[in-house]
Amino acid sequence: MAVLAVSAALLQASDDAPAQAAPLVAPFAVAPFAAAADGAVAPPWRVVTLPKIPRHTQYRVVTVDGRPAVRAEAQASYGNLLLALGPPALAVEATPILRWRWRVDRLPERSDLTSRTGDDVAAKVCVLFDLPLARLGVADRLRIELGRRLFDAALPAATLCYVWDRTLARGTWLPNIYTDRVRMLVLRSAAAGDQGTWFEERRDLRADFRRAFGPEAEGGVPPMTALAVASDADNTGGAALALFADISLERE
Repeated sequence: MAVLAVSAALLQASDDAPAQAAPLVAPFAVAPFAAAADGAVAPPWRVVTLPKIPRHTQYRVVTVDGRPAVRAEAQASYGNLLLALGPPALAVEATPILRWRWRVDRLPERSDLTSRTGDDVAAKVCVLFDLPLARLGVADRLRIELGRRLFDAALPAATLCYVWDRTLARGTWLPNIYTDRVRMLVLRSAAAGDQGTWFEERRDLRADFRRAFGPEAEGGVPPMTALAVASDADNTGGAALALFADISLERE
């Protein structure tokens, strides 16, 4: 069930972080990154992992130019840093604009998002959506229903990820190699010389969801259930280092 486990990992709680709904701290901003006493990322953000992967990506709050950021370091590891946006899920129309800053200082060697053995990414920012199963085809609906029984009742039927890749060109759209219920857009690429520089991003979630999921957006873009940031290098056995900061959901 590897295909379903990839999406399930975004919602499975780690052993050291309780599963809990995380309210927004302001109507149009997500909870800021704050450090616990040991420098770990404080709730409501939490790390979620796959139990079968023994090495987990490390997330720490650091100060960069006087502002908090999350340092994500992957060493042949996997793990996501997740913020729940409900329940209830958050309507996209209320805050359709996603903004954030990020930087990548190291990319996993031999990563290749078109290959299962190379399915690692230096940095990604993902939005999980509460897509009604009635919009899916029969095969996809059965897979999601099975995944919800085996892994998590809240397994998302649609996830949109913005990624920072090693080789693919900016603007490339592609499905996750394990499940097309996760669609990815390459925003930054080492091939374009983006490595080692901070970039500010602004994305219209309505337009991107429609581009990613096509007919499944008919009837409206579904509400959001969570945000996640991540860096992983478990498939290649390599290493990656990224920074994330100033994530917000805003009106137009």
